Amino acid sequence: FGFEGVVGNSPQMHNIIDILKSVAPTDSTVLIHGENGTGKELVARALHQNSPRKNKPFVPLNISALPDSILESELFGHEAGAFTGAMGRRIGKFEHANGGTLFLDEVGEMPMDTQVKLLRVLEERKITRLGANDELPINVRLVAATNADLQKFVQEGKFREDLYYRINVVSINLPPLRERAGDIPLLMEHFLRDLTKRTGRDAQGFSRAARKALLAYQWPGNIRQLRNTIERMLVLDNDGVLDIDGLPPEIAALVKDQLPDTDEEMPSGADALIGRPMTEVEKYYIQRALDLTDGNREEASKMLEIGERTLYRKIKEYELRK
Repeated sequence: FGFEGVVGNSPQMHNIIDILKSVAPTDSTVLIHGENGTGKELVARALHQNSPRKNKPFVPLNISALPDSILESELFGHEAGAFTGAMGRRIGKFEHANGGTLFLDEVGEMPMDTQVKLLRVLEERKITRLGANDELPINVRLVAATNADLQKFVQEGKFREDLYYRINVVSINLPPLRERAGDIPLLMEHFLRDLTKRTGRDAQGFSRAARKALLAYQWPGNIRQLRNTIERMLVLDNDGVLDIDGLPPEIAALVKDQLPDTDEEMPSGADALIGRPMTEVEKYYIQRALDLTDGNREEASKMLEIGERTLYRKIKEYELRK
């Protein structure tokens, strides 16, 4: 269940995707709340890609990454000579986004004087470059995001109340990954497909131990951290199975103590099969397929190229764990 890359099957994500489907075709301003790494820019891009503006620019700007001294120039542009060092005309983000969507991340970090100018632009739909007199009409949809409590900022006098209500027409609250742990398997498969396509590397899936560790971890860095972890596993993988040896130590430690001292798995390679009974070889590969597919018999039977009924019979015959 997804919406242009917004992946999730939890009740929280169903609700968010329903909101996205309703608001995407409109020009309403959207404020996205969420911890770092929860996918705020991804949601903003999804809104843009599903809107009538999708063929126009999507322009992101992280407010916290810019010094206050150049923020207004980045937003509104400037003329030559507008300030010391302004050697030529500069087009700002609002003009770059004309006809499309401007995404302002960490909007709570915006200085108060810039907030005043932003409010005016949103109300009048016109900008004035620094050092210019003429106003330029703009047609931009604004999507803002924050990991802060803007209502608290308003109470503390750090954020203008009128601007808060102007950007908070539609509010979307992205839950941290630890609060939608049921989505982790879906995200794991989504990221693995995307990363194998991007990197050209091949992987059949995750080992049982790796899955267990990824599901047990709390993910303070949220989906960004999960994606980066899977990329690390893929880069370090040598046999097409993403296992705990590719995990960061703090994640692998969650299951390493639970692993048995001896394993049913056999050494890899054709030489290791010589002299072993066929039933032992068959049992090993069926169990490995079940581990890789997390017990999904349909997927395991396809991997083994046998019928699902045959697989079911073999599972019972060998008393394998599913």
